[in-house]
Amino acid sequence: MNNPLKYSNVWEDGGLLSKALQIDQYSKVLSIASAGDNSLLLLKDQPKEMVCVDLNEIQIFVSALKEQAIRHLGYEDCLRLLGFEACSSRWAWYQKIHPFLSEATQAYFTKNKILIEQGIIHQGKFENYFKIFAKWVLPFIHSKKTIAQLFAEKTEAEQKAFYQNNWNTRRWRLLFNLFFSRTTMGKLGREPEKLKEVKGNVGQLIFEQTEQHLQSKAAQTNAMLHYCLTASFGKFLPPYMQKTNFDHIKQWLQTKEITYFRGDLQQALQRFNNFNRFNLSNIFEYMSEPVFEKQTDIVYQQSAKDAIIAYWNLMVSRKMEDISQFVKQSKPLLDLGFFYSNFLTYSKHQK
Repeated sequence: MNNPLKYSNVWEDGGLLSKALQIDQYSKVLSIASAGDNSLLLLKDQPKEMVCVDLNEIQIFVSALKEQAIRHLGYEDCLRLLGFEACSSRWAWYQKIHPFLSEATQAYFTKNKILIEQGIIHQGKFENYFKIFAKWVLPFIHSKKTIAQLFAEKTEAEQKAFYQNNWNTRRWRLLFNLFFSRTTMGKLGREPEKLKEVKGNVGQLIFEQTEQHLQSKAAQTNAMLHYCLTASFGKFLPPYMQKTNFDHIKQWLQTKEITYFRGDLQQALQRFNNFNRFNLSNIFEYMSEPVFEKQTDIVYQQSAKDAIIAYWNLMVSRKMEDISQFVKQSKPLLDLGFFYSNFLTYSKHQK
């Protein structure tokens, strides 16, 4: 059955995004909602305004759930409710935030109570895809001991040697490429239409990105990688749920609210205006070149003069500097979203 909840976590490096956007008290932020994680993280720097936009209303429901959980629950209780910690009474904790959700959000979670009871962060289609890999595919490749050794503390050279000598087997390469192929991913992970602009071998493209990251020391503490290989974040929490960030996010939520908008980028910019910070996730991945050019022009025309735009390319190259006056910023060295081919940041041209 098609799962309307596509993502229950954000699979993009929030720390990288936060550094690139340089949020401050004057920032008016337009952020793709997805599952809320990175939009929430940007609140730690106390922006003036946050608008979250998404075409999928279920993604907005999940984002709002996380927002109200942080606003109204303590840190440990929030970890339990969302699914980071074991809990047998999640529905009771959910009831504490239920009155603060919109009627549509309330109706959705009342109808889909199991999503709350089993931990919302594990319930998306993409998360189920990773769980299948961790539970049914990876055990045919590596033992639990070998998986644990991948995450063990090592030097950069030791990590690379471990990958080459212990991890990178023929079976690893074969099953990885099969599981992350266009066909399998289209059926189990992402909608086939989201891969229509991709050229080439999908499995091989992702394998090359993953191989590079697994040989780096950063892989040892990467929360996203840990979930992909174990179906759990374990002790490696995503940035928005790390205690210091959580406290700063909660501080912002004591006096302000996120505005949610269901629609596309163009509709959001028609409804609101004068944003100067944009988290655009990887939305351009799914657009043809002409549509991307049109959307870029709209963003340029509708954004503030000090605007900064950040987004990812996964397997489709979409670069604003080729078609607009946006100025490309220096590329950061490390992206923990290891499957992405590029993280791009632009500022608005100053005349």
